[in-house]
Amino acid sequence: MRPSSVIAVVTAVGAVAAAASPAAADDKIDFTTTWYQENRQGGLGGLTVVHPQLDLGVDVGENVTFDLGYAADAVTGATATVYAVDAVSSATTFDDLRHEGKLGIGFVGNMATLGLFGSLGHERDYLSIAVGGTGAVDLPGKNTNVALSYAHSFDEVCDKANGELTLLERRALDGDDPCKKKNGVFGDDSYIMDNPALGLATTWRDLTIDTVQGTLTQNLSPTMILQLSLYGQILEGFQSNPYRRVRIGPNEPQEHMPDTRARWALSARLNRFLPRLRSAVHVSARGYNDTWGVSSGTVELGYSQYMGDSLLLRVRARAYQQTAATFFKDAFFYETESTAGEYFTGDRELSPVRNALVGAKLTMISIAEDDKKVWGAFDKLQLNLKAEVLLLDEAAADDPEANTGGRDTQFLSSDQLLDAFTLQLGLLLDY
Repeated sequence: MRPSSVIAVVTAVGAVAAAASPAAADDKIDFTTTWYQENRQGGLGGLTVVHPQLDLGVDVGENVTFDLGYAADAVTGATATVYAVDAVSSATTFDDLRHEGKLGIGFVGNMATLGLFGSLGHERDYLSIAVGGTGAVDLPGKNTNVALSYAHSFDEVCDKANGELTLLERRALDGDDPCKKKNGVFGDDSYIMDNPALGLATTWRDLTIDTVQGTLTQNLSPTMILQLSLYGQILEGFQSNPYRRVRIGPNEPQEHMPDTRARWALSARLNRFLPRLRSAVHVSARGYNDTWGVSSGTVELGYSQYMGDSLLLRVRARAYQQTAATFFKDAFFYETESTAGEYFTGDRELSPVRNALVGAKLTMISIAEDDKKVWGAFDKLQLNLKAEVLLLDEAAADDPEANTGGRDTQFLSSDQLLDAFTLQLGLLLDY
């Protein structure tokens, strides 16, 4: 069963990072493994994601770089089969494995960089092909840098072949349903039916994603840098979770969400270096809005401190809050009042959510000196260890006093001792 919330987040973060990063100018080996663990209430078990990632960068001459990358997501957990007040009783387990490879080429000049990239991601029920580019230029004086990036993704999602069924009759995908092309991964979009008697018919639905981001980085002083970013994205195509059902009166149809979503965000970051303390202060804020009615705000404060010549400690705290999508309802009101128009969903990422994150990252840095290489082969070594704790809470989307069925229990709540945490170990080698 596809855990859309986690894999979608990982995919989006990777795509934005690839699109927004200017071409590097050093040979490098970067290997990172991330473990994300989420605890759920009411006997739903948990969600575990292990994400190994390997990136290689090689200089080809003086002005050209070549980049290769591979990442995977191994996901296991449990989720409610139906978005309903008694969803805990219908929890099911799932596991999934996603692979992604990427390829990039960069051109580096004295005042500007240009990068082009492509990536291919595949899992049992999802296929993503992305291409894009990024360019950056230093203005005269090199105190101002302007960057622009663009990415286009051609995605396909496996779904139940519901044909001409009405919205309240549509069936959700099952983990036992076949999700494969007639002619292989890149075959046509026709569905297959391995066993017509059981109704195991599936089809592939298109989803295109266009992402653009502009960034302005300005040196305000020798010790202070300001960065402003404007982000926009348009998604067109199938965006429902094919596995999720929503109880609407006596029916339990597959959720239904709009085919078009436009979203945008504006963010600001300020970094201030404190020479006497050998430290830095980081402050950032981000505002977000989309055509589904979701608005959010994020504020973050960080502090970095050198400890000796080879250790760097960074701590950060972040607070986030968002409103619900216009068509999102608490499960009780879907059951008793029906939908808010054509669309309905049980996606907690479209509910009114707030969360807080606190974390720390310890970096050990070793630099070659007097032609003596690190480990006999490298110019620089960085070993990173990061740990973060996430406190999650979901507010009521509708009038809580009118919810006589009690608060829905399928989502996380901040009354748990620990909602989620992330551990990450990384090794970066420059040569």
